[in-house]
Amino acid sequence: MEKIKKILRASPWGSYVAIVFLAAMDALVSIIFIYPNEFAPVGIQGFTTMIQYLMGISVGYIYSLINAPMLIIAFFVLNKSYSFKNLSYITSFSVMTVLFQQLILQMDLHWLEFRANSEEEAFFAAMVYGVFFGVVYPLTIWLGGSTGGTDILADLIHRFKPSFNTVWVLFSINAGVAVMSYFVYGMHLFPVLLSVLCSLVSGFISDYLFQGRRSAIKFEIVTYQPEALSKEIMETLRHGCTRVPSVGMYSGKESAMLICVINKRQRVEMERIISKYEGSFGICSPVKSTYGDFDRIA
Repeated sequence: MEKIKKILRASPWGSYVAIVFLAAMDALVSIIFIYPNEFAPVGIQGFTTMIQYLMGISVGYIYSLINAPMLIIAFFVLNKSYSFKNLSYITSFSVMTVLFQQLILQMDLHWLEFRANSEEEAFFAAMVYGVFFGVVYPLTIWLGGSTGGTDILADLIHRFKPSFNTVWVLFSINAGVAVMSYFVYGMHLFPVLLSVLCSLVSGFISDYLFQGRRSAIKFEIVTYQPEALSKEIMETLRHGCTRVPSVGMYSGKESAMLICVINKRQRVEMERIISKYEGSFGICSPVKSTYGDFDRIA
């Protein structure tokens, strides 16, 4: 992932080209998988999708209209590069959405749209867009921008109210989309399920790309046999340990605390190793990101 980010950031103009391309692909994938299957993705795009369904006005026009006031404010209070990249994404997405929709209509290319004939196919459509957006979103962040909508809103709130928890605002917007979709799409729960599924899949993919490959597990192990235990950890798990002298406040005995960061899949093996050494116990905690010399060779 680090190599991908370096490539994306290699050229300032290259990042704008990449953002425009991602926005165009987002517009095309939305037209193919979302709009024909009557469900709304989360966020501002979800609201625009439902308005298009009810009023027949293209998402491209509505998305630009909703984002316009936030972009104007962002130009004056947020980073200029970030604002311009948001403008690039929003404009490209909106223009390409209108263009693709007109091409499909004028050239009778409706066969390009994936229209689900069963619930399984509808779930497939929601998952495909979820996976796609789960990849696009972190790419736009690494390029120094975002996909607009709720991202700009969250940044503006944070700018004026740094202590305010924007998570609840975003959750309320996403929950609002899911609830509204129930009424918009004929008082059925199925569109709500598709919206939630799409959100979960995209969130899982984005989280994995943001930190999944850099996440790990930290063990803090108190032991009276630090040499033997650390040797087995290093030979078996191939990760080093940091030894810290310690004293048991209850027993008054001198011991050692070993600090070791390992891959998540090595947790069971670590627990097995610790259990072999009498009097030893470990505390396990998640590590969201690792930096520097942490080799994932195991």
